[in-house]
Amino acid sequence: MDYGILYAMDNETKRIVVAFRLAGEPGRRKLNGFFRYMADHQLDWQLQFVSIREDFNAEFVRSFAERGIDGVAFSLPAARDGAAVLRESDIPTVALDTFDDSLFAGRERNLVTISSSCEEIGRAAARHFLSQGLYRSYAFVPDLAGHTWSRLRGEAFSDELNRNGFRTAIYKTRGKGYDLPKLRAWIEKLPRPVGIFAACDDRAVQVLEACRDAGLEVPLEVAIIGVDNDEMICPRTTPPLTSVQPDHARIGELAAEKLREMMDGRCLSRPRHIAVGVKRIEVRESTSPVSQSGRLVQRALAFITAHYAEPIRPRDVVRELKCSRRLADLRFSELQGESIGRSILHTRLEAVRRMLVATNDTMENIAAACVFSKVERLRAAFRDRYGVPPAEFRKTVRGQHAVNSPPNASKTGAGGRCGSGGRRRRP
Repeated sequence: MDYGILYAMDNETKRIVVAFRLAGEPGRRKLNGFFRYMADHQLDWQLQFVSIREDFNAEFVRSFAERGIDGVAFSLPAARDGAAVLRESDIPTVALDTFDDSLFAGRERNLVTISSSCEEIGRAAARHFLSQGLYRSYAFVPDLAGHTWSRLRGEAFSDELNRNGFRTAIYKTRGKGYDLPKLRAWIEKLPRPVGIFAACDDRAVQVLEACRDAGLEVPLEVAIIGVDNDEMICPRTTPPLTSVQPDHARIGELAAEKLREMMDGRCLSRPRHIAVGVKRIEVRESTSPVSQSGRLVQRALAFITAHYAEPIRPRDVVRELKCSRRLADLRFSELQGESIGRSILHTRLEAVRRMLVATNDTMENIAAACVFSKVERLRAAFRDRYGVPPAEFRKTVRGQHAVNSPPNASKTGAGGRCGSGGRRRRP
């Protein structure tokens, strides 16, 4: 169980327990990010790896004090006995993708939780389907065990589609077990073509199998998106699987960074949560090729995302696309259900929302950063979009955070575009 790795680059050695599940792609990417931060900052840390939940038990955690353990990077949420002991300690701890508020409930000091943003994952999957403009219906298939991260991804997917005028069919699971016949029967009843978002790659593979058993063509009748972009699985399914890839490496880097800060004496008097967004969607043959219109809209959205903090207007987007204003407006309205100008506004409002969550900046600074000429205009637009004034939104989110219900918004910056707010025309 004890695999010591010594990065002998600096003067002071720290002893760190790294409790990651390494059987899948996400754990390995997190570990690579952790290593990269250590190498970039020439950290002299001695790492002890634990990859099996049974090994991270109460007795093992109690030994930390006598063994001189300086910090813990924890990503084994099923190891509840060990986590219960760790919860009662003050040792600097970073918990990664645990999605279980009860694991460290009541602990106030030296705790940072980092997770992939379920909101961003679900919305990215919905946007990919919406950009294609091909589907009569949309559906979500959760994981069999009913994990919190699965539910949150599905809710974000449904919310994004709902904002665009579509409802989402939700597959009802009944715990672990073989459910392919039931899943197949459910898929057969969905209006086709249908876009199905599965909570993870493993579940997406089961959806593929159910479609194959039902004689349904993928992607012509059923398009499928998974999550994690497991490079051992996704390129080798039939057809290859489109998948949302969370930024696992960034999670690992942040884990090392925050652990270092706490061990250097920057003690936290209350828990802190950081949510990390999506790295990319790896598009493969399980989703239909994007049409020319879809590509045009994707280019427009990419330009808006990159330049929303600049005083751009619709004419700047059209100039980037190198097409007529009439064509750009038509395609954007068809696939996004809103104008180019509204998309720019909504992207800026999403940046405002992120800054309200992630920073303590004044409304004046936020307005300037997001190209609002007046704070009053920002307040009115924000309330129209989200239903509450910015100050009330910030207060509510901070209150949720205080009771260990962290917001599912990215802490990595103010960037990122929001979902479209208008109703989208059905194809």
